[in-house]
Amino acid sequence: MESLHTLRRHIETSGKLQSIVKSMKTLSAVNIRQYEQAAHSLDAYQETIDSGLQAVIRETGLPSSGEGEEKQQGLVVFGSDQGLCGHFNEKLVEFLQKNQVRAQTPQPPQILVSGARIAARLEAANLEPGKTLWSPGSLAGVNRHVYEIILILHRWRQKSGMKRIDLFFNQYEPGSGGLPSKVPLLPLDNERLRELMKKKWPGRSLPYSAIPPHKLFSALIQQYLFVTIYRAQVQSLASEQASRLLSLQQAEKNIQEHLEELTGRYRNVRQSVITSELLDLVAGFRTVAGNTTS
Repeated sequence: MESLHTLRRHIETSGKLQSIVKSMKTLSAVNIRQYEQAAHSLDAYQETIDSGLQAVIRETGLPSSGEGEEKQQGLVVFGSDQGLCGHFNEKLVEFLQKNQVRAQTPQPPQILVSGARIAARLEAANLEPGKTLWSPGSLAGVNRHVYEIILILHRWRQKSGMKRIDLFFNQYEPGSGGLPSKVPLLPLDNERLRELMKKKWPGRSLPYSAIPPHKLFSALIQQYLFVTIYRAQVQSLASEQASRLLSLQQAEKNIQEHLEELTGRYRNVRQSVITSELLDLVAGFRTVAGNTTS
């Protein structure tokens, strides 16, 4: 039978662990909110970029599709560096395997990974990452991280001539651990550009720019790439925190059940000890009383 001291120590340890889990839950909830707000804040910026593209292509027409020989396809996969997030990485790898549209290229896809843990999962699935980056630990680090991704993709495009690049990430869904998603990054969706070109200009006066159209278009595409990758990254981070929150909620429930079990055992052992001590006192009293009578 366990001693009272041992059970008391286990109860104290479980209580401390429960306190840590509660703090981690609070932190995850706060992080979800800030990443969600960051994603929503891009909407107005996206509208500005769309207006700029609309103005340019109304003047110059649709850009060339850039068709030609494609030697390699590019994939950008957003996962996690840390654990305690359930099947966050596993679900995304399974989704990638099922939904990757393989281009007719002589080389396997070049994979850029954000997150060390999902990189290990990809290697296990025979999808060797060409480059692995640490996922940003906070919202403040997302900007620099996105620019680093853009620079790497730019080097890869210059080297291999890749034209197709797809983003794979977990889309944040409130109340769940996220929904695996795929978003094409390049080539540009000409159908969407056609819709922009046909769209009625919202202002009274036609847009005018002193910047040459081709330079303005190039600058707008750079911003489009930044916004698309940024959105995928913050959605992935919010989804990771949501998955972690669900795991922590289950852990808290398990700890509470364990605490109740320990408390019950402690009370039973304590009652047994008290009963044993009382019986010893009664037996001692009877012995002393018998000796006195004699």
